[in-house]
Amino acid sequence: MSQLALFEKVISHRDDSSRGNLRPITSLANGRYDKCSFATPRSVILAPGFQSPIPHYLLPQWTAHIHPEGQLYFHRHSVLQVTTDAYLYNPEILDTVVFWIKKIEALIEEKNMPLSDSIELYILIEDAGCAYYFIDHASRSLFWLEAIPSEQLNIPDVESSSHLSLYLEYLYWTHVEHFPMHFGGIPVKLVENLLSVFSHALTGMTLQVRFCSAGDTFTNSSSDQMTSQTSTFFYTQKECAQFIKILKLARENSSDGHQVCVIARLWRQVCDNRFVTHYGQETSRLSRDQAILYETPKPSSRVSTLARCITFTASDAYLTKLNDLFVDRLVYFSQWQPFIRRCLYGWRRSFWSALAIIILHGFVLFVECEPLLAVVSASLTFTSLFTSLILVHRYDRLESDDACAHDVVSLLI
Repeated sequence: MSQLALFEKVISHRDDSSRGNLRPITSLANGRYDKCSFATPRSVILAPGFQSPIPHYLLPQWTAHIHPEGQLYFHRHSVLQVTTDAYLYNPEILDTVVFWIKKIEALIEEKNMPLSDSIELYILIEDAGCAYYFIDHASRSLFWLEAIPSEQLNIPDVESSSHLSLYLEYLYWTHVEHFPMHFGGIPVKLVENLLSVFSHALTGMTLQVRFCSAGDTFTNSSSDQMTSQTSTFFYTQKECAQFIKILKLARENSSDGHQVCVIARLWRQVCDNRFVTHYGQETSRLSRDQAILYETPKPSSRVSTLARCITFTASDAYLTKLNDLFVDRLVYFSQWQPFIRRCLYGWRRSFWSALAIIILHGFVLFVECEPLLAVVSASLTFTSLFTSLILVHRYDRLESDDACAHDVVSLLI
């Protein structure tokens, strides 16, 4: 009897009443970046002479892999391929993993589900049991053992089955990005397709910029922007050119795990963008400022009305621009960043102007003037000073390159 068969026989005779439950998840819910554990470095005694690393032993068919970021994970190459980031060098964890694999294999046999070489199972060991999903490398999709409501998996509402397929492909590339080292690489054809996507985006933005410049559509303040004002692509022209260079290098060695990680990350972004723009659907978003999701118009809030009165309708310009930038709860950071930088520049200038005017109010002590007018002037100037200071303090972090679109969306919702 082989070591693997003997181990599984022992597992089958152990009590499984406290193992917990099996639950479906997506590749976004593996908690990869949320884990909280602590390393325990300690001093050791170095033996004399050459020292080779002490090898770790795994069950047959299992191999260990290291993600380019450093995450250790394990893969089983068998009829049902399995991937997990559970630490299999720990016998107790290995015991639990083998148990859940056998349970899932029994469910597959019970449901008479066909398996192929392209199908892979991911399992996540939890305190309450085991979470799982399947991926299919052939169709670039995820699936599960039973019918599941999309909201249970935090999958957004979809327009059609093809729209859902876009999101499932986005989840597939998320998995490949997290576990890129074991399956032999990405077909060159897919790298070529990704190159075509970025080349089209680059060419389209270049032509639109030239057309708008020729038509005198851009103002002087926005003529230095590299991208089209209404492009739905999420990267700038400069970024697209850089990624094209990277992809040309990746195409030459698409079987390398490091290149697989890069390619998967870019495909993931493309699929995410296609999903939110309803790529290939009856109603698709062809420009950034095009709303395709109906929302009931909301009456103006009291705050907006008060702001219009206090600023003599100057706030309308900001509101109009915000509505243009935030369409269907989407924001393109390449368009947001120039806007917030102009706002911060204006608020900082208002702050220093108000400070200078306050200093000039010191001359009131030596010049005859109407006291009431002096008080009103000083009050308005102090108001301008403090509002400018508050606005700069609140939005300054969104100006830096470290900020992201998610930060902006969280602020605008």
